[in-house]
Amino acid sequence: MSWGMVDGLVPVDWCMDTQSQQQSVHSNGDDGGARSEFLRNRAIVNAILSGMPVAEAARRHDVTRQWAHEMKRRYEKDGEAGLLPRSRRAHRIANKTDGRVAERIVAIRRELTAGGLDAGAESIAARLEREGATPPANSTIHRILRDAGLVSPEPRKRPKSSYTRFEAVLPNETWQSDFTHWPLAGGLDALIVSWLDDHSRFLLYSRAYATVTMKTVEESFRQACSRYGIPASTLTDNGTVYTTRLHSAEPGSFERLLALMGVRQKNGSPYHPQTQGKIERWHRTLKQWLAARPLARDLDELNAQLDGFRREYNEERPHRALNRHTPREAYEAKGKAGPDPEIAVREQARRDEEERLRAKREPPTAVDVTVPPVRRRADWRGCVALSAAGRR
Repeated sequence: MSWGMVDGLVPVDWCMDTQSQQQSVHSNGDDGGARSEFLRNRAIVNAILSGMPVAEAARRHDVTRQWAHEMKRRYEKDGEAGLLPRSRRAHRIANKTDGRVAERIVAIRRELTAGGLDAGAESIAARLEREGATPPANSTIHRILRDAGLVSPEPRKRPKSSYTRFEAVLPNETWQSDFTHWPLAGGLDALIVSWLDDHSRFLLYSRAYATVTMKTVEESFRQACSRYGIPASTLTDNGTVYTTRLHSAEPGSFERLLALMGVRQKNGSPYHPQTQGKIERWHRTLKQWLAARPLARDLDELNAQLDGFRREYNEERPHRALNRHTPREAYEAKGKAGPDPEIAVREQARRDEEERLRAKREPPTAVDVTVPPVRRRADWRGCVALSAAGRR
């Protein structure tokens, strides 16, 4: 390949620093397309070197910020040669992934992103499996996405090994709950209350309300139980819609309901939302999905969207923590945990004792012992008769 001098540059084929780069350009079968990509990369670098912010340069040339940073890095390392296009086709990848699979990986990434769904390597691999293809390793999928400029840099995260991860052994062993805000088209704010099975990530309940109180939480819990049975325990934060333990010595109505049903209530440590990590992460998934759609006009429309999301999330979206099974598959794969009858017995005994003490403290009902005034009169025999005043 020879493009000759490109705007004063040395011949591009001379700049090729490795045989693989020469092959990658020829493999595209379109020198014009490769030249166009090279010129775009050079324009990105020139803009950055002239002082334009990386984000603005990326926006103007319709690439990700990560790609703009990558072009600058390549230029600083290899000069103009670093800006030459590198093939996105499979023969450049170490394990020789089929080019059609690589193209499908890029297409799936774009489809999932447009739908507001998780578009990581695990999700893409699961989609390929459902389509009947054998997916490459996750690292290979990530490289394909990176080479296509579809991977944005993420902030450095705390290593997973530093967390003590809790996971229920059985479905219905623990249900997590929380609520989050979401705007409506008219400018009002809706509150979405959800219940999530800890073991399977199965979404049990999700509904939008104008306001949320402890009665709202009770209603949502009863509805979830009517469909999926009573869990062994719940896990929530210390919000007043879930517990009164930080504000009152007396349990709230929701806490009493749980105890009467034999459900053990667990609350996270104050100011430590990681305890409810699964539902916190799930909220991000939900909002990403909702953000890809028009804002609902009212609660009914938002609840219709939530119904659609619940079906897609539970039945179509494999979860990497579930070995690529969907939440519904994981929820139905094992027997269910259940409530503890002893908790219910203790709560009923406590209620009975409260009722007994209340009855004991209440004063007896007052009895009217007032004697009405009487009138004395003698009958024809001289006997004195008594009658109530006013009567004859």
